[in-house]
Amino acid sequence: MKRKLTFIAILTCSIAIAQVGIGTTNPQADLHVGGDILVQEGFKVNNLNTVDPTDEDFMLVSRVTNSSPVGEIKVLNVGNVAVAPVNTIDMHFTNISLDNLSDVDLQYDTSKYIVSVANFRYVGDPIKKVPINSSMSIGNFVVNVFESGGTWHLEIRNRSLDLNAGDSLDYYVTLVVYNKAYFRNLSSINTDLGGNNTGSASSIPNLY
Repeated sequence: MKRKLTFIAILTCSIAIAQVGIGTTNPQADLHVGGDILVQEGFKVNNLNTVDPTDEDFMLVSRVTNSSPVGEIKVLNVGNVAVAPVNTIDMHFTNISLDNLSDVDLQYDTSKYIVSVANFRYVGDPIKKVPINSSMSIGNFVVNVFESGGTWHLEIRNRSLDLNAGDSLDYYVTLVVYNKAYFRNLSSINTDLGGNNTGSASSIPNLY
């Protein structure tokens, strides 16, 4: 009797581990979908292959919104789409008023895209330091993207100091544009370190 009970317990545990839930945290079968599912051509459940660090040529899948019915899952061929999940655009700004690129409308819809900045370069005459309270100030230089009027905007400038009249500079920057169909912009996390230079973030984002 003891042997039979032990075997039943192990078998029950194995079944529980193998259960997969979609839309539910409490699956009641090997595959439990919380909601509606429509299969038109074929559906298979297989074990995932082991992925090695050197593996390449992975494919992305996308949920199609213009299919009939809506929600068809297709392999995404990045080479055939106008906008990929992640896009990079190199930009060059010249003939700027002093150093003040205060508000440039990048014209990317904030409801569709997330925009960030990388590879910034400042080429040209330096912004001179100025004396403030017996010390020399370098001002407050910022490279920043922000949302305004439904689109992404760019700011590059020294908010406290200006380039000398007659001097000139160019700005080079790479925009990284993320498609919100694949990425989302998480809320900000504010952490008070209490005057210390080490610590832990006050919270972690909810990724579910």
